[in-house]
Amino acid sequence: MKFTKFLTLPILVVLPLCGFSQDDSKYGDTPEQQTLCKEALSVYKSYKKQKNYSEAYQQWETACEVCPPTVQESLYADGATFIKAEIKVAKKAGDDVRQAVLVDSLMWVYDMRMELFPSTKKKPNNRCHTLGRKASDQYKFFKSHPEVALEMFKESIDCLGSKSSASTLSGYYVTSFYTMKAVNKEDKEKGTEMKANMLTDYLMLMEYANSAIANANGKEKTINGYKSAKENIQKTFIAIAKCDEMVPVLQASIDANPEDIDLKRKVLSLLVDRECTENDLFLPVATAVYDVDPSAEAAYAIGMGYAKKSDFANSFKYMEEAVMSCDNCSNQLTYLLKAGQIASALQRPNTAKRYARQVLAIDSNNADAYMLIGDAIAGSSKACDDGAIGKRSVYWVAHDYYSRAKRMDAELATTAKKKMSNMEKQFPTIDEIFALGLNAGANFTVKESGSCPCSGETTVIRVR
Repeated sequence: MKFTKFLTLPILVVLPLCGFSQDDSKYGDTPEQQTLCKEALSVYKSYKKQKNYSEAYQQWETACEVCPPTVQESLYADGATFIKAEIKVAKKAGDDVRQAVLVDSLMWVYDMRMELFPSTKKKPNNRCHTLGRKASDQYKFFKSHPEVALEMFKESIDCLGSKSSASTLSGYYVTSFYTMKAVNKEDKEKGTEMKANMLTDYLMLMEYANSAIANANGKEKTINGYKSAKENIQKTFIAIAKCDEMVPVLQASIDANPEDIDLKRKVLSLLVDRECTENDLFLPVATAVYDVDPSAEAAYAIGMGYAKKSDFANSFKYMEEAVMSCDNCSNQLTYLLKAGQIASALQRPNTAKRYARQVLAIDSNNADAYMLIGDAIAGSSKACDDGAIGKRSVYWVAHDYYSRAKRMDAELATTAKKKMSNMEKQFPTIDEIFALGLNAGANFTVKESGSCPCSGETTVIRVR
């Protein structure tokens, strides 16, 4: 009956088959089998082009019956597409028995593809790519056993690394999470070990995704796929990466592998990403990484570690190193701003202002930089004391900078408003400015002074 269906198709579907000039042995051992195989392949592919997957599936079954198993890889790739379409139909109809049979067939298709086409010219590691696809569907249809899909994902990623598909990277982390939860109910120690692996796996997966995006040659669909995978991985990561839980498992990983500098790099990046720096693990790891690779990132991390301990002198030393090692790097603004804030904490207002000006040279609307200048000026009344109104004038200027920051960034508005209020309490009285022959509302230029961070600035006279 299936063969009679071929006779109802337009003759143009079959005609191209008569012109085959390559070796036909792959289509069968006899001319008759070769003809039947070519016809079956052509017919199902014709329906595939029409996106008539229901009919394509039936004709595909015929191709599987009459063609040698090794005829072409697309037989199995197309089969997966058709079977998944049939599964949707069975699910919609509530036919659980047929759905189970189809899912079993889908797994068989993947297994055949891996067995018969483990390597191709375009994909030397073709088996690993197919295994990633199988893992995705394994998890989709057998969610109660995520550990089975997890093993497949892991094998695929171990093989492909940064060439893993977006769905494989995301699927690996999701199945790791659910497997870890299931294991943790039965074996707390093993569950903790799996969680530690997930923490460091996060960095590996994000690195692979970023690499894939960088090598996507601008292909928007590919880039969006990896971006979506990163979002899914990050959501899972956030669910497990609480600082107080991270530190013990990461410490245990380092204790087990004290000479593994790559592990320490991953741990350092993880701690910085989660702002988990106020612990006994952070500073030793950051210093160990810096000793081997004195990068801007490591210097910044150490600087932050000392800042958390209020050791601003050591913090500033490393912050300056981070700034000097970062020439137009992606974190340049962060390093400049933090160096300025530490300088301000060290009561070095001119240095703080200099770093803030460097930030503004790159980003003229950076509200944090204006806040930093305000802080630097606010704490320098002694340096600007000219024996007259100079000591008070710093509060006018600081107030101006806080006001600009308040207008620029709604998130800083509350902090800026509070600091403005503190400055207003330091404004001179009307009697004080009258005694100096000054008037409220008039412009005032701070007298030039090498030590005063606001010297030469023009502001407006105000009273409290």
